[in-house]
Amino acid sequence: MPLKILIADDHAIVRSGLTLLVNSQPNYQVLASVSNGELLLSECQQNLPDLIITDLSMPGIGGVELIRRLLLKWPNINIMVFSIYQNPYLAKRLIDMGIKGYISKNSDTDIILAGITAITQGKTYISPDICLHMEEEKPLSKLTARELDIFCCIAKGLSAKQSSKKLFLSEKTVANNISIIKKKLKIASSIEIVHLAMLEGLASPS
Repeated sequence: MPLKILIADDHAIVRSGLTLLVNSQPNYQVLASVSNGELLLSECQQNLPDLIITDLSMPGIGGVELIRRLLLKWPNINIMVFSIYQNPYLAKRLIDMGIKGYISKNSDTDIILAGITAITQGKTYISPDICLHMEEEKPLSKLTARELDIFCCIAKGLSAKQSSKKLFLSEKTVANNISIIKKKLKIASSIEIVHLAMLEGLASPS
């Protein structure tokens, strides 16, 4: 039987490209492709795949929180993150949580397929561009899953109100978490969050 794969990404072109790539392989089959975490959770309830390939930055549930929920409900599910974030700490954090692979969107198709193959063999796979810096200690290791999702929202220039809508949290909760984040990282402003995110590979210069 083919390996059943579920894809989640908010960009249609990425979903289409991954679907074409996966379905071009004789032993792989895409069950569905969805645009956010809520739809991903719903699809898993209907038809649990052998492997999930998911982005981290989608509307709705934050990427880290989505993975936490997936692994809480299905502890043995195989998850491969496919993300623009080339951040070694984030990759290590998610591997420690229980995902099986982390591949940057700068990777060639052979890297994506190598990751899928490794995971089907019971191995963990991280794309080479991220592996190079895996041993470096990162300040973001101090943040919880929720704090990291909020950090990424602020790093993209979203306000507390915009972040609360995106993550389905109250504005007060987001504001409180922003204060905690600043204390943990010893920074004073949202501008410094953006600068740190750029240094960590979690944001691009505008």
